[in-house]
Amino acid sequence: MIEKAYHKDLRSLHVGCEAPRAYYIPYADDASALRMERDASPFFLNLCDVWNFRFYDSFEDVGGDFPAEPLDKTMRVPYCWQAALGEGYDVPLYSNLKYPFPIDPPHVPQENPCGHYRRVVTLDADFLDGEVYINFEGVSACFYLYVNGVFAAYSQVSHCTSEADLTPYLHAGENTLDVLVVKWCDGSYLEDQDFFRLSGIFREVYLLRRAKGHLRDLTVTQEVFLDRDVASLILEADVPIDAECALIDADGAAVAESALSKGRGSLLLEHPILWNCERPYTYTLLIRAAGEVVPFSTALRRIDVEGAVLRLNGVKVKAYGVNRHDNHPDTGYALTVDEMRRDLVLLKRANVNCIRTSHYPNDPRFLDLAERMGFMLVDEADLETHGMGFEYRDTWDWMRWSKLSTDDEWEEAYVDRAARLYERDKNHGCVILWSLGNESGCGKNHRAMRAYIKRRDPRALVHYENAHLEFKAVPAGECFRDISDVESRMYASLEYTKEYLDGRPEKPFFLCEYVCSMTTGDVYAHVDLVDRYDALFGACIWEFSDHALRVRKPDGSEGFRYGGDFGDYPNDRTCCIDGLVFPDRSPRPGYFDMQQAYKPFDARIEGGKLYIYNRRFFTDLSDTSIRWTLTTDGRTKAEGTLPALAVPPRTEKAVPFRLPKLPDGENLLTLFLTTAEDTEWADAATQLGFCQIALTPYVFPTLKGGVGLPAWRREGRFLRIEAGDTVYRFDAAFGRIASICRGGTELLAAPTWIELWKAHGYNGYEAADERRSASMEHVRQQTYDCRVEETSDALIVRCAISLGGASVVPVLSGEVSFLFSADGSVTLRLEAAKRALAPKLARLAFAFRLKPPYTRMAYYGCGPHESYPDRHKACYLGRFETTVSENFVHYIRPFENGAHFGTRFAAVTDGEGRGLRFAGERPFLFNATHCPPNLLENTMHDDELTPEEDVFVYLDCGMDIAGSGGLFETLEPERRWDDETIDFAVRVE
Repeated sequence: MIEKAYHKDLRSLHVGCEAPRAYYIPYADDASALRMERDASPFFLNLCDVWNFRFYDSFEDVGGDFPAEPLDKTMRVPYCWQAALGEGYDVPLYSNLKYPFPIDPPHVPQENPCGHYRRVVTLDADFLDGEVYINFEGVSACFYLYVNGVFAAYSQVSHCTSEADLTPYLHAGENTLDVLVVKWCDGSYLEDQDFFRLSGIFREVYLLRRAKGHLRDLTVTQEVFLDRDVASLILEADVPIDAECALIDADGAAVAESALSKGRGSLLLEHPILWNCERPYTYTLLIRAAGEVVPFSTALRRIDVEGAVLRLNGVKVKAYGVNRHDNHPDTGYALTVDEMRRDLVLLKRANVNCIRTSHYPNDPRFLDLAERMGFMLVDEADLETHGMGFEYRDTWDWMRWSKLSTDDEWEEAYVDRAARLYERDKNHGCVILWSLGNESGCGKNHRAMRAYIKRRDPRALVHYENAHLEFKAVPAGECFRDISDVESRMYASLEYTKEYLDGRPEKPFFLCEYVCSMTTGDVYAHVDLVDRYDALFGACIWEFSDHALRVRKPDGSEGFRYGGDFGDYPNDRTCCIDGLVFPDRSPRPGYFDMQQAYKPFDARIEGGKLYIYNRRFFTDLSDTSIRWTLTTDGRTKAEGTLPALAVPPRTEKAVPFRLPKLPDGENLLTLFLTTAEDTEWADAATQLGFCQIALTPYVFPTLKGGVGLPAWRREGRFLRIEAGDTVYRFDAAFGRIASICRGGTELLAAPTWIELWKAHGYNGYEAADERRSASMEHVRQQTYDCRVEETSDALIVRCAISLGGASVVPVLSGEVSFLFSADGSVTLRLEAAKRALAPKLARLAFAFRLKPPYTRMAYYGCGPHESYPDRHKACYLGRFETTVSENFVHYIRPFENGAHFGTRFAAVTDGEGRGLRFAGERPFLFNATHCPPNLLENTMHDDELTPEEDVFVYLDCGMDIAGSGGLFETLEPERRWDDETIDFAVRVE
């Protein structure tokens, strides 16, 4: 039985565990150590497999026969037991801010699920010749370990390594390991991160056989002397015998060697190759002791802060970053090395050079991968107490938010988390900032964390966001600015950032979280500030991946589920599906915004010359290639490739380029930067970004048809209008086109209408509620009169209308007119005024519903990804063709998607040229979809969406339109509609 409930005792953080140390695996020889494939080490025994398992609804249910009780189930390791959906092992719970249990520290709920894991391991006498340790690299939230029925260890801190010496408990032959994992412990108050709350052994667990006299720990202090081109390594090893060390370069040659005497030694390297995020050169440090060879990936670099500027190897470097959680749709927190590598490949292709490990240390192998591939890391402690600040009625208590951070009894737990972060990862040069956690208020316990890290490395740079200037939750007269070496903010406005940076800052400024990938449109403005101000070190987008779990349904189909879908309470619903990529890592449109904002180059034309600017900090562009195209009204007129670009970092250079003679029309030069050769993270010709330069503007046509009046007549309330084999039926009573026929075939599935509603995105729910108060989701057109005018070349139908919903005054009033021409086209015009008291319009669009087979779409506008007024810079102007289905973006919780900003003209056809063609007198927003707004809004999950067979076409003047008194504005800062008129021409083809 469990003799003492350590998980309820704040003074018992670890029992029977080793002090934290640097991560490493011992090998038998230099060759295997240099490969660093830990499964190949004879000293390493991986225990990851299927374990026997038993689940308890509560710790209180664990009986007196533990650990000898029979286990009738099995469980994968590593894995999170809630990911075994439908097995009855608790449920996944997603909470962003709130604790899923009462705020009563350090007490944990009595309904506290547990999982009993068992593994029988057969060990021979040779393996036991020495000392044997067990390592758990991640267990949520705590665990009790029994070996052969005897209690051996207890440990907490979910995302850090726990190591225990099992030598006294093991014998030759079969050995039984019993692990009781408990969902909640007192440490859970320090793990209130924004993620699914999951449990289990979620990282690898293994045995290490160690020789007597083995190396226990190693601390490498490096000093790079830039002026002398020398690197010095000071080694402090916890090893009881003399040992040897060698620094091996990337070619396998020893470039420096020394002896370790009494655990101390040094290495001096002349002309070192320094690590940076663009040329991530790494050495391998080998320690040879007691018949073992222990390797350490070694990135030589120098980090300094001069004034308020952070420098890497003397260079003013910038962090183009992202926040990343460990998450997998099938296994929860558990990721394989290949899956970690896949994430880094995606980020490298998106030009990311910095990752904040939100909000805990990642798998120790992640650092090796990041270092080799070239990522600066903001390495974060497993600490967040966000929920501490909640009070009744959802009010916020600033002082209580900091309670645990200021209480003496919690100081040891805080420092323990700093120690486990730092000691494990201390020898990795890719770590730029050591972060003390996230959103935990601020207090003296953070200062104690900082003091621990600074004692271990006085030059280490410490980050903690809540220690910023304006933080409210501090006792009167206290200031905690000394805790952080950088001035950090989350979601600071552009105005705030500029004001701070213009005020002679004392520290580097860092946006540890910004924008939020639910709306990445303003990422460019923030990155512009990063580039403009030396003191702005960089910024990390929130966040990399959607958090959702995959469900497999009885019919074999699959889908993703988010907060609340499992009956979990409390939950924050869709807040977890806010990533730049979907859970399966397929890119969301925002991924391309990140890639484009962080692209390695810029281009411009001036005085007939093409200038290329290299946005990198350390390397030229010779490893890339630029493919260019010259288009006229979207059609390619010329193309080619620029010569190799040896443009030095952060400089601009004119490159040989001669524009051909430009024909009439909109001429655009588009330059696509791609990789020139295969790399570890990309094949040759992988696109890294583009620049599009407008040479001549688009000439918008005057929207009128050919000469001559179409034939027409009245048929009751309808007007029948004929132009060749095109026949319109206009409903004069309702003020709309009721039918469009060509050659006897009907195109419309319903009469045309004016649409004011859209399916709002995750961050638009508040705006949607305000608009619902004006019944905008149910507006109907009221037609007051209908007038018919004949001119020499058109039939004009004018209707005085309003648009409004039940119980409210109409939100829009004006005149809609239809100009029918002899060539079969019709021009739609709306002149309207929005009621001043009405909320912003979600949209203002002419809408069409087409029958099959009109399911192909083409457009000359911003593509190939979706683009909107507030988010379109990841797209370029061009002619694109696709199907309506392929154009749809499968957001996990469906909402408005698939539109194309800046459209000049578009068409929806049957694939053989028959259909409708649309044009405007100004750029417009074009979309064609099988899913109208009400269908999207009323469907909770993409896999439950049943698209209509018909196609809904929207011609928008904009979205989120403010306006009053007849003035409409879009949110696009570069373009504003300066009158209340919108015009679209529709041509039947």
